[in-house]
Amino acid sequence: MADAIIFVVVVMAVIVVAGCYVRTLRRGGCGCGCSGGDEAHVARPTVADTDEAHYPYAVDLTVEGMHCEHCLASVESTLDAIGGVWARASLPDRVRVLSKDPVDRAALSAAVEAAGYHVAG
Repeated sequence: MADAIIFVVVVMAVIVVAGCYVRTLRRGGCGCGCSGGDEAHVARPTVADTDEAHYPYAVDLTVEGMHCEHCLASVESTLDAIGGVWARASLPDRVRVLSKDPVDRAALSAAVEAAGYHVAG
């Protein structure tokens, strides 16, 4: 009898979670946990200096966990907050970081990790 009750509770929990996920997808969200489904357009961060010639250093990162425009904007904003850095992210997992000065890859990884994502490799 106790096994049947536990089974019913687990099945009900799975149904509730699946329903929430389907509603998120119907709203246009990606299901990654962000609130990305509520807006049609996401304002990506901008940097003052967008001349690539001013950024002699480049680092390519593979960032796991980015699923939508909100995720990309979050990673870009976090990296752009580092002085002299311009980040451009693209799905599914690419981030190109341009820098005016040499930048430590570990510092970039730490910033991405602080934003809630994971740098592979």
